[in-house]
Amino acid sequence: MSLFSRSIAPTSRFVGAIPFLSIPLTAFFYFGSVEFAFGNNHPNNKVQFVSSSKPGPNPDLLLIETYKHLANNELDKAQTKVDELLLAYPNFHLAYLIRGDLIAMRTRPVTRFGAANNAPNDKLKDLHEEAIARLKAITERPNKDLVPSVLLQMSEEQRYSLVMDAKRARLYLYENIGGIPTLLSDYYVSQGKLGMDKFKEGDQRTPLGVYYITNRLPGAKLPDFYGPGALPLNYPNEWDKLNGRGGSGIWLHGVPSTNYSRAPLASDGCIVLSNPDFLKIAATVDITKTPVIISEKINFIPRANWQSEKLNARKLVDSWQQNIASNTPANAIQLYSKNFKNTANEPALTWLTKQALMTSKPVGSMKFRELSQFKYPGRDEIIVSNFIVDIQTSRGVSSSKRRQYWMKEANLWRIIYEDNSQIAGPRVEPEQLKELAQTASKEILIPPTNSQVSSAQPDKKTTTSSQVEKSSSGKANQAHTEIAQTVNRWLNVWSAKNTKAYLAHYAKDFQTPNGETRKSWMEERRSRIEGKGKITVKIDTPTIVVDGNTATVKFRQNYQSGALTASSRKTLTMIKQDGKWLIKQERTGS
Repeated sequence: MSLFSRSIAPTSRFVGAIPFLSIPLTAFFYFGSVEFAFGNNHPNNKVQFVSSSKPGPNPDLLLIETYKHLANNELDKAQTKVDELLLAYPNFHLAYLIRGDLIAMRTRPVTRFGAANNAPNDKLKDLHEEAIARLKAITERPNKDLVPSVLLQMSEEQRYSLVMDAKRARLYLYENIGGIPTLLSDYYVSQGKLGMDKFKEGDQRTPLGVYYITNRLPGAKLPDFYGPGALPLNYPNEWDKLNGRGGSGIWLHGVPSTNYSRAPLASDGCIVLSNPDFLKIAATVDITKTPVIISEKINFIPRANWQSEKLNARKLVDSWQQNIASNTPANAIQLYSKNFKNTANEPALTWLTKQALMTSKPVGSMKFRELSQFKYPGRDEIIVSNFIVDIQTSRGVSSSKRRQYWMKEANLWRIIYEDNSQIAGPRVEPEQLKELAQTASKEILIPPTNSQVSSAQPDKKTTTSSQVEKSSSGKANQAHTEIAQTVNRWLNVWSAKNTKAYLAHYAKDFQTPNGETRKSWMEERRSRIEGKGKITVKIDTPTIVVDGNTATVKFRQNYQSGALTASSRKTLTMIKQDGKWLIKQERTGS
């Protein structure tokens, strides 16, 4: 596809099948700006990037409108659009090329792309490819009623996901609305100079796979090359390592302050966005929770088809749960591939036994929550499933995060890789399963002490007569009152966006929800709370169970901030330390 397939005289009218994809471009060298576009030789001309909370116009839409006016020989209207583009993004090199083209077309025919003297061919080629990628993004944008086939299921905790289509040079942002991935926006991106499918350090390729953002790196701590910041990915992940893939340092990041964007193939493997686009994404995603799926090409399917594929994927995990619960090794082992792998290269049966899931059928309950499932990009048919297993023991709830890679072998789905990591509670050993017992205790409702508890709370008469067991001592009643007051103070300081007081409600040995460091978790919470507008948090039907210096508090949490409204079940495990009740563990879901 050419952007300069024919000459345009000053009064000519362009005719073509897709006219706005075939307009010639002339470099903006007419303004003596070669160094501004392609070098850094004049520091005085350096454009300083200033972030703004006010979103700018869509550059791709303005670009395509410019080409439409050119196709209709409406040069004045085309220049108005490109000037609007440059006003919003003064360091957009491609827009300067188009503006130079417009000026040249008023005086003479244009016969080739970048017709100015001494124009660097490699830079012109980069801008030519960027123009094609940006215009295709508009003409080939997926319908909002379609869903990327890779997003089988997002958990309740995953509000957003990022899906990259390498062939389209596009990154799509989806929001989890009622369990359905819904397209919010999409962004032009650059990838590795040699394309996709990274294998080793320095191969200048971008990896294919399912990844998560591990941290936020502020631009103040990075060279200008990375723009306003970076979001590192967990490449290589466990699947990459098992398949011999190496390297590191794959980030989502911005561009130098002298640029608006880079060519589609321009990085050493990272995913590069314009600085405004990077800031939008960085302010949206949740560290460790937002999946980033990088694929050669994304297949968008109707929601009915997606629902069917989602159901079939869910059945895989359901079958595993049922066979584990049946305590029949012969049945469960059939779900594992003969080529099963884990990080220790153990056989599947040895692995299952070590995980204390099949030694004995637990007397206590075993529950599963926060299921997410994604198709893993690549040549093989693979589904990666993530979920949390909660096992009730005599020493409390033991929670672990499990990740399974299911591969289709001879038309049958089998687990090819699995790992399991303890995230909270006591470690469950095989011999302890025989001694599991349910803790018998009564649930006691939190009395409504202030406005944070919603009107759905039962009235005081009902609480006293039917749902509060009379304690054998005043000490137990005092504990319930202290815990209720602590929870309400926690809700109040959260709603007031008093981050310091909010974080002070968490124990020093707080078990972070995703196994990240406490420091990383605190930075994430501080960013999420202080970055919001008005916050309102209320709870319904709360209950307290006290066991000595440990307590379990359960309730339905209703959260609202701006247009976001969310309601979910929450469980707090609290401990008494230095005379204060503090949160040791926080879980969302049933």
